Formats: sequence, structure tokens, C-alpha cells
Amino acid sequence: MKWGSDRGQEAAGMSRIGGARGSRLWGMFLSSAVVLVLIVGCGSSVAERESGAGKLKVAATISVVQNLVEEVGGKRVEVSTIVPVGGSPETFQPKPSDAGRISEAEVVFENGLGLEAWLHDLLQSAGNEEQTVVTLSEGLKPIDDDEHAQGNPHFWLDVANTEHYVNEIRDTLVEVDPKGAKEYRRNAEVYLERLETLDGYIREQTVSIPEERRKLVTFHDAFPYFAQAYGFDMVGVILQNPDAEPSSREVADVVRKVEEERVPVIFTEPQFNAGLADTIAQEAGVEVYELYTDTLVKDEAGNTYEAMMRTNTDRIVEALR
Repeated sequence: MKWGSDRGQEAAGMSRIGGARGSRLWGMFLSSAVVLVLIVGCGSSVAERESGAGKLKVAATISVVQNLVEEVGGKRVEVSTIVPVGGSPETFQPKPSDAGRISEAEVVFENGLGLEAWLHDLLQSAGNEEQTVVTLSEGLKPIDDDEHAQGNPHFWLDVANTEHYVNEIRDTLVEVDPKGAKEYRRNAEVYLERLETLDGYIREQTVSIPEERRKLVTFHDAFPYFAQAYGFDMVGVILQNPDAEPSSREVADVVRKVEEERVPVIFTEPQFNAGLADTIAQEAGVEVYELYTDTLVKDEAGNTYEAMMRTNTDRIVEALR
């Protein structure tokens, strides 16, 4: 911000006010200036978009949701993710800069069901009361488990649930940006067809696994919807609480289940430390494979939801068939 001579003298005068009172006044002045910048910035972005010159600014809590929004929004949206690629939403700790980024968004998409327990405080810190916040899992029936008080939040590992997310994203974007309605609906239609193809691919591949070998032991409890949709039995979970290491008794219990059920492989996830899974695998005499759940990862899996699900499917089939 460029100051004129009069403003510069006023600022200098404020800086000479003695003691804590001067510091408080100067801090209040800076805070007001930041709020003013945010208000002006948000207002200008809306005006630009309505004139056809700007994009709809959207924030997604996780990279999986970011990809879905990008598919539906196309060139009309600018999407950022709060939890970085490779991070876990269940252990994420927001920084002050995250509040600044989320304050600029006109729309915020969250998964919900407690996956982003930190989001409420972050939205309050951002202070943008005009933005639309959408919980994508709303309307879906959760699977109850011991780890999640509101039910398991990992709906998107069943492609049918992801189709629900896409419909919610489409309807929200149409409401917020009606000028782009035709494009949003067309993009969603094309993407939903691809998701139908993806669902068919998963079913075609997993049916080749003998029924007695369709057993999953995963690092954390992210796969009940996948198991329910595609015919697997959830035998065990290594990390019951993402915020705490399992006890020796819990580890021993997982090893016992693996041995009793004759499970040939344990599945880890890149956002967690794989050392514990390796230890259990060695004790039980089984292999370890890596799957993707809460985050997209830029590697051979590709940085899209479709690539993530195809990679998961291929690895599960390779491990269990």
C-alpha cells in the first residue's frame, strides 16, 4: 500500500504514542487494514466474475474434493485445497495463512462427518460470512464404527457416493454462478459417465478375486464403503486413532486376526508412517501394499480421483488374487 505524505505523518505520529496503548492502536489499525483488503479483494473478484473476466474462487478441504470440483467447474473455477497433497485431514493443523486463503473463496466444499474437525474454527478466523459452505456427504447414510462418532466419513471410496458429491457440486456451482449453468451441467454429465465406467472397471476387476480371499487389513479405517460396495470383508485396522499410536495389545490383536483369517497382505497409506505396518507384516509373515484414501499423490497413480481408484483396484487385485 502506498502512503501519501499526510498519511505517512499520521502513521509516524501513531508510532510515537507511548507504551502498550500505542502498540494496541497500531495493531488495531493493521487488523482493520487487513480486513479492508479482504473485503475489497472479495468484492472485486465477484465483480470480475459477473462481468465475465474472472473465475469463481472455490476452496476444497482435501485434494480428492478439489479434483471433483475441477472436473465439474472446468475453466470457470479456480480451486485451492486446504489440506496439502500428501497430508491427512484427520491430523491436519491449520496455519494462519490458511484462514487468509479460505477467506477469499466464495464457495467452500467439505466432506463433513467430522473428517475436517478443524474447519469450523478456520472459517471463523477467515471471517467471510458471505461465502457458501457445502457439506458433500450430507444426504448419505454413514456406516457406524468405533473410530468416528458421527459415522465413517470416507464415502468417496465407493464410486456411487462420489457421484452424489458430483451432483452436489454441480447444483452448488449453478446456484452461485448461474451464468455458467450450461457448462457446469455439461461437465458434470460427462464426468458422471466416466465415473460409471470407473465403477464398472472396479467391479469387473474385483470379481476375479476368489471370494475367500476378499479380506482387507488397512492402516486406518477408510475402506468400509469400498468393502461394502465391492464385496470385501474388513478384517482389521492397524491405526484405530489417527492421533495416537496403537498399544502393543492392539498390534498383537491385528497380527492374530491376520493369521487366523489367512490374510496375505496389509495395506498402508502414504500419509501415514508405514513402519508400524511393516512390523506387523513381518510378525504375521505377509506382504505390504500401498493404497490411497484421503489424498491424491503425484506419482504413478496420477493426480486424479479416477487414477487413484484404478490404482487402488489394481493393487488390491494383484495382492489378493
